[in-house]
Amino acid sequence: MLKRLYQPAAYQTNSMPQSFWAVSAAPLPDCDHLPEDGTITADVAIIGGGYTGLSAALELAENGVDVAVFDAGRSGWGASGRNGGFCCMGGSGKSYAQLAKQFGDDQTRHFAKLQRAAIDLVASRLEEWNVDADRHSDGEVILAHKANRVKELREEAAENAHFTGIETEFLTKDQLRERGLHARETHAGLHVKQGFGLHPLKYLAGLHRMCAAKGVRIFEQATIEDLQDTGDGYILTCKNVRISANKVVVATNGYSAENLPDWIGGRLMPVFSGILVTRPMSDNELADQGWTSDLMAFDSRILLHYFRKLPDNRFMFGGRGGITATPTAFDAAKRHLLSHFHRMFPAWPDVEITHHWNGLACLSQSFRPYVGWVPGHRDVWTGLAWHGNGVALGSLAGKMLGQQMLGIKGPDDIGAIMGTPPDRFPLARFRRIGRSLAYRYYGLRDEFA
Repeated sequence: MLKRLYQPAAYQTNSMPQSFWAVSAAPLPDCDHLPEDGTITADVAIIGGGYTGLSAALELAENGVDVAVFDAGRSGWGASGRNGGFCCMGGSGKSYAQLAKQFGDDQTRHFAKLQRAAIDLVASRLEEWNVDADRHSDGEVILAHKANRVKELREEAAENAHFTGIETEFLTKDQLRERGLHARETHAGLHVKQGFGLHPLKYLAGLHRMCAAKGVRIFEQATIEDLQDTGDGYILTCKNVRISANKVVVATNGYSAENLPDWIGGRLMPVFSGILVTRPMSDNELADQGWTSDLMAFDSRILLHYFRKLPDNRFMFGGRGGITATPTAFDAAKRHLLSHFHRMFPAWPDVEITHHWNGLACLSQSFRPYVGWVPGHRDVWTGLAWHGNGVALGSLAGKMLGQQMLGIKGPDDIGAIMGTPPDRFPLARFRRIGRSLAYRYYGLRDEFA
């Protein structure tokens, strides 16, 4: 039996989430369905049909490998279809300066280089595959939500210059207003000129289509329940079906089970993030608030908010989505998110919210992503813990996983920051309680510190 961190409601796979993305994208084509019993064989079995799993599948298939992907729901059911559509820098819960203290400047610059390559990969896919994913935004803007956070923005600009080489522009409160970036309780901004916004499911559909064209078999409603090493291969079990494969990729990220494989247990902290989307607003309504820009944005809170104006003048606003998967917790999280939305954008108190949903972002004990071989398992591989930035980094990580398995790339290409496995959380069985206490502390710091 699969061991899960949250209640069953977090892992219901019978339908796609009621998100704006799901209703505004064309349905994915029908996938393969598992037989009622029997055996399926493949060179590589991939568990998880999101950005990472499909990117690994595409890389392997393009190099002649027979690949089968198994998703508990269908492609995009998990975080790849629930996220905010920020294709941007990120992937770690630590700053570049913090990473440099542990791994050195060169490794930190390499990590930043991979992040830029990840953004470029998604951009090139959209162009080469002729995918209209509603791309917009020249980078993203970080907003200081308190006056004492303005200094941190200047420090972040210096870090970006030192480690990434990305152009940034500091914006005063008046300049933010002039550029249509006015939100309440905003004291300055830093425009980081790298990345773009997109429709996450439209991008995923293009990736899904390319995998199918290369012969990847994608099975939906296929929850892998067990994984056994036979000594010369692996047997995966789904109901009465056995899957025989030479190698396995686990690409389930925040929706991972604690015991598939057992190494994952206690190393990840999936956290709920909630998103709401408004009806399309008129130009006058946007001007009344002073937010007319299409730049992606997030604020300087520890429990940050992320938001952007969509191409059809809807507004998307995201943030912390609760700590348990119960209707009561989800309702409370929605009210909390809505109160913060109205607090930051007071000109829109009566604008209808047409969609709201939750999903799991994935943190690791190390606050770093991991890409590589699963320790203690002969030929099982994984890529996970994107810290809310999986659109770009999950895509590149999947491609690099495939290249590692093919021998095209090695550990030096991944680098130490993404190539060092995370440890287990201390007192891992109590980490949900610890996260709840941390949220209370972070909320107080965001409000009063």
